[in-house]
Parts: sequence; structure tokens; C-alpha cells
Amino acid sequence: MKQSKPFELPASFVVTVSLAGAEIVPTPPAESDILTVAEVAEILKCKKSSIYNLTRHRGQARYDNPIPVLRLPMGLRFRRSSVLAWLKSQERISAA
Repeated sequence: MKQSKPFELPASFVVTVSLAGAEIVPTPPAESDILTVAEVAEILKCKKSSIYNLTRHRGQARYDNPIPVLRLPMGLRFRRSSVLAWLKSQERISAA
């Protein structure tokens, strides 16, 4: 008999099993999540190159309130809570 690999879901999903069947429900993201450049670009609905431009030292010097970035050996990472706080602060700055 051929063994199949178990199907694995990302940690952000919860599987609820009932008599009617299984239901896959994404859980709300935690505020302490660490995001990649692609995930931040998806949140901000822009290209990854725009995120890279915002995080460059020259790009950060251009803005009074640069996007908060973690520069790690494996690449750029962002805290979800910091990105959302930065986004709210950008609303206040442009509305003023």
C-alpha cells in the first residue's frame, strides 16, 4: 500500500471538524508576527521594490517617519504591529 504524505496547513490556519465535514478557517494574524518584504507589500498593496526603496538608507533619510525594519542576516523583516502603527502615523501626517 502506498503511503501518502500528510497534508500540512500553515500555522495561521485552524481546522474545525464537525459532523458535516471539515472547515478551514484562517485565524486573525497576531500583532507580534514577523513579516517578509512580500507580505508587507501585500498589506500595503504595492510592489516589493517599493518596500525595498522605503527601507534603503537613502529612502529612510527622505522621510521624517521611515518604515520600521529589522535588518537580519536572512533578509529584511518587519513586525506586523510596527508596520500597522507606521501606516496609522502616515495617515495622521498626510491628513495634517
